[in-house]
Amino acid sequence: MDHTPEAADMLAARDSRTKNARERATPIASLSDAFDRYQTPVENRDLIRRILDSSGVVRLVGFGDYFKAEQGSGPALEVHAGYTTGFRSESDAVRRAGDADRWPSRRFHGAWGVSHPVIPVAAEPAKPKRAAKPRASAPRTSSPRAAAAPAKPERQEKICPTCFMVMPATGICDTCGA
Repeated sequence: MDHTPEAADMLAARDSRTKNARERATPIASLSDAFDRYQTPVENRDLIRRILDSSGVVRLVGFGDYFKAEQGSGPALEVHAGYTTGFRSESDAVRRAGDADRWPSRRFHGAWGVSHPVIPVAAEPAKPKRAAKPRASAPRTSSPRAAAAPAKPERQEKICPTCFMVMPATGICDTCGA
């Protein structure tokens, strides 16, 4: 298991993707406005400013609990509460963020992320799970069950040795014709 801020964030807010998916993209006028909206700790602002100043940012867009810094070319950088992701390589992360703690990101293949100096505590504490209420129901009686039908073994898909796509039943690859 990863021990990166990104992985911890994913575990702490498993519903964050759906929450952010429901949140409309909101244009943000300036980096100062983004810092205010997301309550970015003062200790993190210099690092974020340095990263974005060296990135050719053309637009800032806010979502539920993070904002994106869209660049003229390449992937947008995502600025979260305790980290930034979207660097194209480790050397890209070093060039833009200096000696900040860095790690491979899950965002896309080859992506890297950097940790901010201060990782804020979650604004909302996790809600405790409600205890299940006992249900009033009729007493259970056992009845004989029919034997389960034997499971069919899964059919193993053949893979094209040329383009590595799944082969159709004809045995001729639809993609490359091999």
